[in-house]
Amino acid sequence: MTFDRRINELLALLRARYPDWGSFDHAGFVDDETVYKRATAVKAQNWLNRAELDSLIEAGSFDLIVERLIALSRDNNLLFRRVPSQGDTAVLHHPTLDKPSFCTAVRNLLHSDRPSPARLQTFSDYCAAHDLSNKWPLPTYLLFIAQPEREMFVKPHAASWFLKFMGVNQTVVAPPTAVMYAAILEQADKLQAALHSYGAADKIDVQSLIWVCYQESRKRTGRLNPKGQVDLDVPPTKPLADTHYEIVPAKAILKEPAASKLETATISQPAYPLPQFAAKTGYAEAELGQWAQAIARKGQAIFYGPPGTGKTFMAEKMAQHLIGGGDGFTELIQFHPAYAYEDFMQGIRPFTRHNAIHYEMTPGRFMQFCDQARQRDGRCVLIIDEINRANLASVFGELMYLLEYRDRDIPLSGGGRFSIPPNIRILGTMNTADRSIALVDHALRRRFAFIHLPPNYDVLRRFHQDTDFNADRLTAVLRRLNNQIGDPHYHVGHAFFLRRDLAAQIEAIWRMEIEPYLEEYFFDQPDRVEMFRWEKLGMMHDK
Repeated sequence: MTFDRRINELLALLRARYPDWGSFDHAGFVDDETVYKRATAVKAQNWLNRAELDSLIEAGSFDLIVERLIALSRDNNLLFRRVPSQGDTAVLHHPTLDKPSFCTAVRNLLHSDRPSPARLQTFSDYCAAHDLSNKWPLPTYLLFIAQPEREMFVKPHAASWFLKFMGVNQTVVAPPTAVMYAAILEQADKLQAALHSYGAADKIDVQSLIWVCYQESRKRTGRLNPKGQVDLDVPPTKPLADTHYEIVPAKAILKEPAASKLETATISQPAYPLPQFAAKTGYAEAELGQWAQAIARKGQAIFYGPPGTGKTFMAEKMAQHLIGGGDGFTELIQFHPAYAYEDFMQGIRPFTRHNAIHYEMTPGRFMQFCDQARQRDGRCVLIIDEINRANLASVFGELMYLLEYRDRDIPLSGGGRFSIPPNIRILGTMNTADRSIALVDHALRRRFAFIHLPPNYDVLRRFHQDTDFNADRLTAVLRRLNNQIGDPHYHVGHAFFLRRDLAAQIEAIWRMEIEPYLEEYFFDQPDRVEMFRWEKLGMMHDK
């Protein structure tokens, strides 16, 4: 494969994840891959610059240096550190670490006047001589964040894949060596130069692109013809002639091995305990606790109720509570009548590549969410807003089985096997005025806990205790109005009025949101609408 062809194939892999990628300023790419690395680099350049390290070493502040190294290792999830004594940062937690000599070795790794491959070799020799963990990630991570304009972070599997993809038949294994690091830098420099027109600024851009392409190549294994698989994932010693990567109707591997947690940025979510949750929402702490227990028991729940009862808000706050204190995340999607299995689970999608249309089995939003959740330890919450607007049995497909049997995996119609990671929770919202809960598939109903959110006048009163609005009069009107409506699926909720400036906004809210709703509901009983016109509700005029 020619060099230009290799670059084009890398860009094709990158665009499999970011179809509209045109430069390294691509918003999704930046948010997912580079912004957190640059933040760590800024911190490292303040903490580990030559003058700072020399000053700390001269002052004997070795504990502080090690503390900073540990803090930087925890600043993102590039390093595997769940088992401190065995992971990428094991050397920092060695019980008999000679901190003065180790800190000096780190200083020389980063700032000696020799080329970086020689510096890395010296550091590797130091670790071997002192019986310390001697792996690639930590020293190259420190080089990478301290000098991102020229140094590369090396994870052996991804680096081996990159070298082979670039036509260099070498495998990266521990311990680190100058020869291997020089080979990696040489190929990384070539790649950066080739991507200059796309705005590749430094090795952060290069490493991020390689990581995305490495992940995408693993997804493609099983969907290429045999020659393409060999050339892409395990190239031969002798370069093959230009290979056409042809999509073939082999089954896609949709249950991949658990994604590596080594190079994915995570953010520790702030704790959001039940007392804080209750204070923010106005619901009783005991009631919120019961809801959380139901979600833990079932794995998924639906907040349902009439318009304006805060279903989406409560789902978001419950998600915040569930992920609090961990490294999980939350994502929201909205269902609609055109939402399909292909959007949610998997489907064949057309892609334009090399001026030809190709069709690929592409994971949907839920499968993408599961891939990300497998890289986290904490709970991850998917919120499905307006869940009852789609044909749920059609959209969920095989997921119907897995929602009930969370510990199993099943074959998918498009090929491969799939399972739901145990750290995933699903929260749905359902507006009962759009479609009654009675119409929901009973098999699906059994798989969810249902949390009813009717109009809650106590929440309304508590919210306005410290505002300038008298909620008692509004509450009385809402009670009368909902009695007139009769059907609890169509009651007017309290969330319309949870505004701190309600005194100034209530007339507009009533005229432009409540009255049109009543006109539609009482379309054949206009006299009932007239009872609740703003100008007729004299007791509400005095705010």
